[in-house]
Amino acid sequence: MIQNQAMRSQWKRIRYRLEWIGLLLATKLIPLCSRRVCHYLARLAGALLSFVDRPRYRVALSNLEVAFGDRFSPAERRKLARQSFQHFAQTMVDLLWSPRLTQQNFSRYIECQNFEETERGTGPERSIIIACYHYGNFEWLSLACGFLDLKGTIISQEFKNSLLDAIFKKLREQSGHELVPRERGIIRLYKV
Repeated sequence: MIQNQAMRSQWKRIRYRLEWIGLLLATKLIPLCSRRVCHYLARLAGALLSFVDRPRYRVALSNLEVAFGDRFSPAERRKLARQSFQHFAQTMVDLLWSPRLTQQNFSRYIECQNFEETERGTGPERSIIIACYHYGNFEWLSLACGFLDLKGTIISQEFKNSLLDAIFKKLREQSGHELVPRERGIIRLYKV
């Protein structure tokens, strides 16, 4: 029993190190790609992930069935679940590509609508809290806000693999935000 736990722990350390190396490599290579290549890469990665990560894929299918009943056929639900994985992969590939975004060029890639409404409600004397759920390209939404001078403090959940935290922190802070860990994060927001 103890030997099994030690082996699992050792495998986890190896796996975490491999994940870190893979992510580090992706942060170097993906920004070299064109947007078109990024799109195809994300579609392929998402489709593969939906095939490899069967437990989450089954959860996605179950959620679609609960949410929509028999509105969609099983084949349509499988397609929607795969597309959901592809969309998430696109969001992650876009985040990895985002070091190429600047305050001068981001609007060529990110379309902001009705931003004037937010500008009217904010300012140096008026703090706001924005809650953003993971819908659409939430990573680029955050970066766009920073480039539009709506910089803030962002609460982010840490990864189980803590080696990944610093990489994602750097990517998410590049437009001027400050990322804080989830623990005691609300208190930090109120102090801002």
